[in-house]
Amino acid sequence: MNFLEGYKLKSLGTLLVVLLVAAAGCDTTSSDGEDNENEQIEVPDTYEFTRNGESTVAYPGQTDRLDMVEEMKAYISTAHQGEVISEQALLDMFENKDGNGGGHFSFTSDRDLKSKTFAPDLDNNLFEGFFADAEAASENGSAGIRAQNGVAGLLEREDSGSDILVDEKGREFTQLVEKGLMGAVFYNQIFNVYLTDERIGPNVENEELREGTNYTDKEHHFDEAYGYFDAPVDFHSDWPDARTDELRFWSKYSNGSDPLLGFNDTIMDAFIRGRTAIVNDNQTELDEQVQVLYENLELLSAATAVHYINSTLQHLNNSNQGEAFHALSEAWAFVNALKYSPQRVISTDQVDQILNSDFGENGNFWNVTSSGLNNAKATLVDLYPDLEPVQDQL
Repeated sequence: MNFLEGYKLKSLGTLLVVLLVAAAGCDTTSSDGEDNENEQIEVPDTYEFTRNGESTVAYPGQTDRLDMVEEMKAYISTAHQGEVISEQALLDMFENKDGNGGGHFSFTSDRDLKSKTFAPDLDNNLFEGFFADAEAASENGSAGIRAQNGVAGLLEREDSGSDILVDEKGREFTQLVEKGLMGAVFYNQIFNVYLTDERIGPNVENEELREGTNYTDKEHHFDEAYGYFDAPVDFHSDWPDARTDELRFWSKYSNGSDPLLGFNDTIMDAFIRGRTAIVNDNQTELDEQVQVLYENLELLSAATAVHYINSTLQHLNNSNQGEAFHALSEAWAFVNALKYSPQRVISTDQVDQILNSDFGENGNFWNVTSSGLNNAKATLVDLYPDLEPVQDQL
């Protein structure tokens, strides 16, 4: 080989290296034009993401807190059979004393509910007040004192023939605590913690894996928001009846309104696309999907509130007071949850008007009227126009 031939081969080799490097650089450019060292992925059909063949999705803390609320509700429900329940037991469960709710949880965990409420000075006082009132009401119930206006105790649900424990205003404790914590903890944590720039914004670590894990901080934070929604990874619209026992809390209520409003597909698609955007380092796409979640989770809470207002109206018309108060207690919690959205359509004054006037003067269910309930419903439908065509079918 002469000098000229050798030089040509060397030049050709250099050119090939340059071309290969350039081609590799194209593969690491995200759809919004930003450089990204992560491999680009397509949007999957389910909420399943892997790295090196292993899942990158984990949210054990969220699962623990959902389990805690389930077991708190089950404990309060024992009062429906005349048992006396303990304020201290509920306080221990709320703060998860000794990692097992003071011995009242069936599992151990280093998580708690109390530190995750929206406004501890207000919300914690609210729930701790419910706990104290629930103990006193259960003592009345155990003594055979029936609930009436101004007196807490047991109240019969006419359709089932079973009792519920209510406060002096007729509000059912299981619903105030369970659905209340769905708002003050689950809904609040999604909106005000995990979907914020502090957790999934452009400056959050998304290249280095968190030590000892298979995920980045940004991936994990978004998964934790998903964990509070708590849907199966393949959740979708037209969810089969045979799998409804897999749903609880927000995913359960999403499924309830899905036939009319399509929440399952809309919310799951936003979660899946948002998580894909994080893998692809596409902040613009992520922000768009977060906005979809803010809007539709708020709409879901409003739709569920309207559903329970409709149920309350039906039971009042049939003079089924216990059934009406059960439904209205749920409506109370879903309206109350609306105030936790940082982008809320409804104002705090409107929430207060519904809870403390439309649902009975001073929030006393014994004074509720059909006129007040219809006013609350009209307020919600006016604020959330997507509900207008289906307001009477919810």
